Amino acid sequence: MTTIPAFKILIALGFLVLFAGLYSIRWPFQAYEQKPTTSGNPVVATVGTDSITLREVEQAAALSLYHADQQRRELLQQALQRKIEETLLAAEASRKGISVSQLLTEASQSESIARLADLPGPVKRLSLGTTQDSPSHDASQDLQEQARIRQALLVSLRRKTDIHITLPPTEPPILTVSVDDDPSIGPVDAPVTIVEFSDFQCPYCQKSVGILKELRRLYGEKIRMVYRDYPGPNHPYASQAAEAAQCAGEQRMYWEYHDILFDRQTPGNGWNFPALATELGLQPDSFATCLNTGRYREEVAKDLQDGFTLGITSTPTFFINGRPLVGAKPLAEFQAVIDRLLKQQPSS
Repeated sequence: MTTIPAFKILIALGFLVLFAGLYSIRWPFQAYEQKPTTSGNPVVATVGTDSITLREVEQAAALSLYHADQQRRELLQQALQRKIEETLLAAEASRKGISVSQLLTEASQSESIARLADLPGPVKRLSLGTTQDSPSHDASQDLQEQARIRQALLVSLRRKTDIHITLPPTEPPILTVSVDDDPSIGPVDAPVTIVEFSDFQCPYCQKSVGILKELRRLYGEKIRMVYRDYPGPNHPYASQAAEAAQCAGEQRMYWEYHDILFDRQTPGNGWNFPALATELGLQPDSFATCLNTGRYREEVAKDLQDGFTLGITSTPTFFINGRPLVGAKPLAEFQAVIDRLLKQQPSS
């Protein structure tokens, strides 16, 4: 029988004690280990036992990021136009074997360029500043003429040059926008839903009323419109106007009251809500009770909070099947989005 030396037994017991100690230290922290998330959507913060993922943050910031992308594209467009102009002038100067400065001097003496620049005749010289014999007014006039000649020359060069611009457009995000239980017009199952966040005291919202009516005329049952309230802090009468319209809705006159509020909108002034209700033939006592008790105050506040959550910073803001369109846009911009969405619909 083989005996194990005592010192080996002691070493083995020591390792067992060390292992147990390390395991006991690790155990309390196991509950705090980050759970694996789906690929591309990591957890970016934890609040107690709740996790916040990158996708949730991106959704919350989507509208603001879209505004930033639009501003970036505008800057890129401006820079691109400058580069195109520089390229046109440099190419024409190179073709003639002269400098750009000489090209502009030559253009200033051209009858055709003078006509394009809407000048009475060719400019004999391009003055670069004031002289003792030239007052500052004349120098300023010279600079204006230089700018007009340069632009006229560029117009002429553009007409003769094949220019293709392939700067990619900014793609809007597709946001999840609740229609809540707010007033709507059009079928619930319409292929296109336009959710408007608006303010009855906002002049730009007033401008959009006619555009939206024209869209209803053009597209009929293909679109549904939902009105949600977003009264601005600088419009003191907008919140109560929103409540008044909801009260009119109890008597099936929401859209009529909506229209008359915008029609009677005057800068800096409110409305006589009961008088408008009487004008529309509403039952006055029911309307007054609804408005005076603030029956829809919480509903308006909920719309406002939903707008905050979406990142809305101005009115009107529209979401066309979740795609944002901000501001009093012309009819053509709405049509471009709607037509594209309708083309994507499966044919019946």
